[in-house]
Amino acid sequence: MATFMKNLNRVSQCEDLFREQSLGDVGIDGYQTKYILGIDEDGKGISQDALAKKIFVNKSNVARQLARLEDKGLVRREGNPSDRRGVNVYLTDEGVKVLREIRRINADWRERVTADFTEEEKTELVRLSEKLCENATKIMDGGM
Repeated sequence: MATFMKNLNRVSQCEDLFREQSLGDVGIDGYQTKYILGIDEDGKGISQDALAKKIFVNKSNVARQLARLEDKGLVRREGNPSDRRGVNVYLTDEGVKVLREIRRINADWRERVTADFTEEEKTELVRLSEKLCENATKIMDGGM
C-alpha cells in the first residue's frame, strides 16, 4: 500500500507542475490553483474558514495564499456581514478567467494521464478514487 500512496502523491505533484507550467504567464503556482478552484464563480463567495475546510489546508495557509492571489488581482476579500471576525473570498473577473483556464488545463491533464486507459478502467479508477476521497474525508472529520 505504501507504493500506492507514493504513486498517488507523484501523480498529484506532476499535476501541480503541469498546471504551473501551463499557467506560466498568469504567475500562479500549481498549489495556488487549488484555492481558485475552491472558490465558486457564482458570485456568492466563500468564507476563509470554509475554504480551508474545503481544500484541507490550515487557516494560516489560506490567509497567506489568498493575500498572494489578491495581489495578483484574482480574488478579493471582504468582511463577512454576519460574522465580524469572518472574511469572505470572491473571484474577480480575472480570477473567473483563470478558473476557466485551470479547468481546461485539468481536463487536458486527465485526458493525457489516462490516454492508454480503456473506458472501463477510467470508470473504475474514478469509482475507486471517489471511495478513497470519501474515506479520507471521514477520517479528517473524525468519523473513522
